[in-house]
Amino acid sequence: MTSRHPIKLVCVDLGGVVIRIRRSPAETLHAVGVPGYLLDAISDEEMRAFRATTARHQRGEYGWSAWLDDAHRVLGHLIDRETIARAHDAILVGEYPGVARVLGLIRSAGAVTACLSNTNDRHWDALLELPAMGEIEHRHASHLLRCEKPGVAIYRAFERATGFGGGEILFLDDLEEHCIAARACGWNVVRIDHERDTAAQILSAARAHGVGC
Repeated sequence: MTSRHPIKLVCVDLGGVVIRIRRSPAETLHAVGVPGYLLDAISDEEMRAFRATTARHQRGEYGWSAWLDDAHRVLGHLIDRETIARAHDAILVGEYPGVARVLGLIRSAGAVTACLSNTNDRHWDALLELPAMGEIEHRHASHLLRCEKPGVAIYRAFERATGFGGGEILFLDDLEEHCIAARACGWNVVRIDHERDTAAQILSAARAHGVGC
């Protein structure tokens, strides 16, 4: 469905749209060789506390070293700091094929490109090295804006930072709750399936909303 207003800015999420990620703490810990018996030893309460520290990190409430100390503490010292660090880095798997090219096509068609991602300072440094980021003009993230999706505050902060809003924006994210929140802010939204060709989905969504790429 084409937007009722001309799309001026195409905004992508990063994890699950631009870059493939491991999607759970258990998956990332397993990827760096944490044995099953240690994963089983982490209680539900400890895992909830771990997720809470991760949320604080991606809201920019503290930086990498402080997060690592806190993550080590809340996991009951079951897993050493070095392993937690390696697991954290292993969340980022690799850029999806073709995404940089598609974002370049969108820019060439005259639309502004942007990203809005829940992430943190450590991941951000790695994400900035991706080829696709060279095709993204407005780079915004939760740890920089000090708020996170799906809270309304981050979408409004993005609008203030970019100067675009409402029907001017096409937003592409892989999580339904983020899409619902953006749509409630008046944005045009397409949900991306992270298990399929994300570059093709980005291109299709842009064309469907009138971007002539």
